Amino acid sequence: MLRFIKSNWQIILILIVGLMLRLYKYDQLFMYNHDNDLASWIIKDIVVDKHFRLIGQETSTQGIFIGGLFYYLQIPFYLLTRMDPIGATLLGGVLGLFYILGVYYISLKVFGKRVALFAAAIYAMSFVFVFNDREIVPTQPVIFWSFAFFWGLTEILKGHFRKGLMICAVLISLIWHLNFALVLPVPLMFAAVLFSAKKLKISDMLLPFAILVILSSQLLLFEYRHSFIQTKALFSSLTTDQQDILSGWDKIVRIFHLVSKNYYSVVLPSLSFPKFEQVMFFFIAIFVYLLTNLKKYRKIFTIIFLWFVIYFLFFSFYSKRVSEYYLSGIQFIPVILLSLVFERITLKKKYRNFGYLIFSVLIILNLHRFFTVPINKSGYLERKAVVAEIKRDAKERGYPCVSVSYITNPGYELGYRYLFWLEDMHVNKPNSNSPVYTIVFPLNEKLFPVNATFGALGLIYPEHSRYNKEAVMESCSGENSNLTDPMFGFTK
Repeated sequence: MLRFIKSNWQIILILIVGLMLRLYKYDQLFMYNHDNDLASWIIKDIVVDKHFRLIGQETSTQGIFIGGLFYYLQIPFYLLTRMDPIGATLLGGVLGLFYILGVYYISLKVFGKRVALFAAAIYAMSFVFVFNDREIVPTQPVIFWSFAFFWGLTEILKGHFRKGLMICAVLISLIWHLNFALVLPVPLMFAAVLFSAKKLKISDMLLPFAILVILSSQLLLFEYRHSFIQTKALFSSLTTDQQDILSGWDKIVRIFHLVSKNYYSVVLPSLSFPKFEQVMFFFIAIFVYLLTNLKKYRKIFTIIFLWFVIYFLFFSFYSKRVSEYYLSGIQFIPVILLSLVFERITLKKKYRNFGYLIFSVLIILNLHRFFTVPINKSGYLERKAVVAEIKRDAKERGYPCVSVSYITNPGYELGYRYLFWLEDMHVNKPNSNSPVYTIVFPLNEKLFPVNATFGALGLIYPEHSRYNKEAVMESCSGENSNLTDPMFGFTK
């Protein structure tokens, strides 16, 4: 054991720091919102209502659903915390640890130990990756999926067809559960076979194909049972103008800006300079330098280049409005480029200290950003507190049910329903004549004076004199709207 620790102390330290960053202030930094509330509702549907689900939530593209895997992964952690959504934050820590170790292992197999340590340290301590892992949503594993698929392609490049195709088959079967955009680099498997300069045998494809079919059975079953609704919706989304206000050159500029912003966030999350695009040109320069100086990796760099180009061109001409998370599938590239550059610098004795100094500065910048990030006090703790206060006041006044209204911007009224269910509350609509509690966000004492505050949330109590016992009892005699009203993104 001591020998193992002595020879692997660097990665062990990186894992410890990475886990700490992903669990630090796990409750205060848990920005519980509609996506988390919806996930909780789906988990309740599986665990409490005993509904075996093939799908999760509906995506922003109508008719396309996320697969159920990420929700099933959360169930043990919900059970551990008695169905409290705070359990999901533990999953973030566990997955984060797995991702760091995976990035290290993949980089070790492809590039060697020094590159692997740099890559693992960047992933473990980069502000953007830490918060990606803390965000408990189905798209969270996308970045690591890209690392893993990249590994599969490198195995194919080496001529290890069966192993590489098996890795790719497993990952392709996960696309439905994560993000359909991950289908974009799949054709690179053919490019990798071509670049390997070896002959692919049918026998090399049989087991990977069987794995793909078996692991995709949930998707295939759902599509068969529902007349291929998602296939039709996907085709429609690709062939129908989705009315993005940008197109042509303006859309290309927009995508370049978003990619630049993503790459900038990997290394310089807390600085207002240089500009995003300047950092992007820096990464392009790094790529050209590595391509010309590391000839043994030229096939790998060609795959990386094609991967980037496919993503960039697709979203430049995609008619839907694109945000940063659509481009997470190319977020692994700067980690690889930086790790290779730092390896090159630190291998040369006269530049070694300078290389470690620059690397340390980048890590410190990311850690500073993490430990000084402002806490938006409208998340898990504050929402639970305001729901608990509504229950306490209602119980004290003998109300068997309540109704809740919201003074906020559209969308911010979402993210409370599961918490009301967790408190076993009967919650009606405000027009039901049940006592109306009003949640206010953001606070504005001049326009909307509140009776109690919980972080950035405010609560206005009902005008109790308006309600009599008989009328309240009658309003509570019907269905519980919190359970029966439709929920955006939830399909039974």
